[in-house]
Amino acid sequence: MSAETENRQSRDAPGPDRAVRGYRLGLAAPFGELLWVTLKMWVVLAVGVAYAIRLRVFTTETYFFWRQDLPVAILGLVLIAALGLAPSKAMARLAPALEARAAPWVAGLALVVLVAGAIGPQLVFGGYTFSLDEWMANSDAKIFASGRLVAPLAPEWRPYQAAMAPIFTLPLADHGVWASAYLPVNAAMRALASRAGVEVLVNPLLSAFGVIATWGVGRRLWPSEPRLAIIAAALLGGSSQLIVMSMTAYAMPAHLALNMAWLWLFLRGGRLGHAGAICVGFFACGIHQLAFHPMFVAPFILQLWLDRRWALASLYTLAYAAMGLFWVEWWSISLALAGLAPAAHATGGGWFVQRVEDVFGTISVANIGPMAECLARFVTWQNPLVAPLALAFALAAERAKGHMRSLVLGVFLTLVVMLFLMPTQTHGWGYRYLHGLLGSIALIAAWGWRRMTAALAPERQAAAAGGLVAACAASLLVLTPLRAWQTWAYVHPYALASAAIAHSGADVVLVDDSQAVSFNFGTEVRNDPFLTNVPKTMALAVMGEGQVRRLCETRRVMVFDGRSAKDFGVDVVARRPDPRVQALREEMAGWGCDRVIRVQPD
Repeated sequence: MSAETENRQSRDAPGPDRAVRGYRLGLAAPFGELLWVTLKMWVVLAVGVAYAIRLRVFTTETYFFWRQDLPVAILGLVLIAALGLAPSKAMARLAPALEARAAPWVAGLALVVLVAGAIGPQLVFGGYTFSLDEWMANSDAKIFASGRLVAPLAPEWRPYQAAMAPIFTLPLADHGVWASAYLPVNAAMRALASRAGVEVLVNPLLSAFGVIATWGVGRRLWPSEPRLAIIAAALLGGSSQLIVMSMTAYAMPAHLALNMAWLWLFLRGGRLGHAGAICVGFFACGIHQLAFHPMFVAPFILQLWLDRRWALASLYTLAYAAMGLFWVEWWSISLALAGLAPAAHATGGGWFVQRVEDVFGTISVANIGPMAECLARFVTWQNPLVAPLALAFALAAERAKGHMRSLVLGVFLTLVVMLFLMPTQTHGWGYRYLHGLLGSIALIAAWGWRRMTAALAPERQAAAAGGLVAACAASLLVLTPLRAWQTWAYVHPYALASAAIAHSGADVVLVDDSQAVSFNFGTEVRNDPFLTNVPKTMALAVMGEGQVRRLCETRRVMVFDGRSAKDFGVDVVARRPDPRVQALREEMAGWGCDRVIRVQPD
């Protein structure tokens, strides 16, 4: 089905969703209807969040919901209501912004995203790499930039590899090397950029390109209605999630950029377009985790089969099967290239299947709670109009078939898979497992906006368009700075703690989270891949008495524990102490190496 045919069918489709007439909840169309959809959405999410709270299982999502997301949710409701109450003539004056030349506006918005992403690492994060996912990306980049695929581990530290290794490393103790369990493309991009001293610009550039590519996709989808492409770009560019994540080293901005690049090329068609899409797809599959990009493209390939485009459907299916096989075997390939014998228990297809089986073992009805909290986080990190528009018109988009159905199914498939396999994201600014689909969601929302306002009177259409412009401005200029401040407030204590460890004067710092949770999650057990850092950090919970005794006899040892974390302002939640670790701490006290890192008085 061509983009123009799809555009005509969706415009002419019957049904009550084509327009919103009059007032609802005392608010002018379409904002009364949007507020009504938002309220219903929050009722459903509230049930899930209440279930999560009832389970009494502490997660970072619970923390973020009360401290960050709920206040912004209230602000979003107030904003939608204010737009519905605003004078029509005042709102209509803003409408011409959507009729301006698209290229300068989109380029300007992309530039804003780029600049914010470039200054954010210092301004918001204080130069601190917060999450373990980000730290692993930078660690892998440092290994790749050195010309290696793995980092050799000095013999003196090999007995401590399990205690020193981040969570996401391959179990390769018998090889004496560090090797990441992540696929390499994100780290490789950062390694190349580090050679030019611009590593900090990788994600800002990818995020800025994501805005431009979403606009380009919109132009392909709706060639006769370029205004919709501008709306999609504006909804995406004003996303707090897009901008704050651009300040990080997460792999998700790469997923967004390459997904939108793939779709842009796919819609272009022809030999060049499809060859380009397959090339982009190869790199997109290897960004960091294999599953994310195929979930985005699968509905488009399915649509090729449904449209009986047999040759093209076969080409894409075979290409992605080959890509999947290559990236599943990546770890064996990289070890072989590094001159190491593959470890069957730690790499290759068998290891990949075992990882999938382990994840499937976590499936539970209890997943509903943290997933609801994650979705609440996603909703509140976007322009307040995005979620209700996308939700209200998701079913209509599916019925429209063609590319709109594929966009919706990509989001739906990702949500279902994450619900069953990984309902909690731990740390993240917004809901990062949907980050690669932000462009899809913005396009669905823009399409829904057209259907929601198509039958309004011209003066009401102008007022609604002005309200949309105001919502985009508020998201960019009010909600995004608020989110940046919330991020800084949460990360700053961790950065202080990390700096205190770095300047403790110890040779080794043992991180003990056996009596308090939330402060660790890999945020403090970090070591340079070539072990140039002093002090070395180790997880006490995985160490034996003999290992600790040897360190105490030969090194200056200090401890970072729940008291330390609380001292630096990190919110911690007490838990039942681990008797084994508690006994080990008592032994350490007897050996005189149980000194705890604390805030020093002025």
